[in-house]
Amino acid sequence: MNRAQTRKALHKQSRAALWTIQLAVTAVADSIQQLKVLQDHAHRGHRAALATLRLARHHSLNDCDLLRVEDAVGKFARLTDWPAAMRARSRHEHLERPLSDTESCQLANLAGSALLVAAGLLDITEQFDAWYGGLAVTAAAVARSALANVTSQGHRKRADKLMLRLEELCTHPHIAWAFATNARDQAQPMRTLH
Repeated sequence: MNRAQTRKALHKQSRAALWTIQLAVTAVADSIQQLKVLQDHAHRGHRAALATLRLARHHSLNDCDLLRVEDAVGKFARLTDWPAAMRARSRHEHLERPLSDTESCQLANLAGSALLVAAGLLDITEQFDAWYGGLAVTAAAVARSALANVTSQGHRKRADKLMLRLEELCTHPHIAWAFATNARDQAQPMRTLH
């Protein structure tokens, strides 16, 4: 291979490395955007499920149904560290009326379903964090390793700008935790959406 061919091959490799960096930066930016959108939807769903739970459990349920609902709520409240005000069942005079056994059971089931949705959405948001956090960390590692292969001066300027953008993205509040030192080795703190 002559000198011109070698220079051309190096330029091509440099451009390919630059494209790799661009792909990685785009992946991190997209991870943040998707995480924000998905978490916002999950948080709204969680709040709606808690509102349904709150209204269903404050009806005049019969003793058996009340015990079943409050036992489930108590376990979930301890798991997610709810404040005492949310754990407590209070009277709602506008909901008080005699309930048939069937209606009491149905309201207890409604409360249970709402609790299941609320708990499930907590799991889902944690899974979103894990998926998109892992994607962002891997993409950042790819960009950093590709940087050494950007040898063309023109490509290097663009690569340096992309790397600055990457570092900025890595500190974004939705994803910064994934880049913390030993983030994968540390236990994630318990998350609550209340």
